[in-house]
Amino acid sequence: MTLLVEAKAVLDEKGAKYTVVELDKEADGKAIRAEMGDLLGRTSVPAIWISGTYIGGCNDGPLGGINTLNKNKQLDVMLKSAGAV
Repeated sequence: MTLLVEAKAVLDEKGAKYTVVELDKEADGKAIRAEMGDLLGRTSVPAIWISGTYIGGCNDGPLGGINTLNKNKQLDVMLKSAGAV
C-alpha cells in the first residue's frame, strides 16, 4: 500500500471530509511541489494539512504524521475541531 493510499484509508475510516491534490495529475503539480520544498523543506507526499496546520505525511513531520496522531488519539480531536467529521 502506498503512503497516499494509507493516509486516505485512515481518513476514510474516520468518515472525514478531505480534499486530495494529486500532484502528478495537476497541470501545475511540479510548481506546487517546488513551493512545498520552499515552504516545508521537503517535497515528498503525502503532505497532509488539517485546518491549515501541516501535520506531516503518514509517519513523519512536525506533528508526527497522520498515523502517529491517530495512534495517540489526537487525529480525532483535530478532525473534529476542523469540522471534517
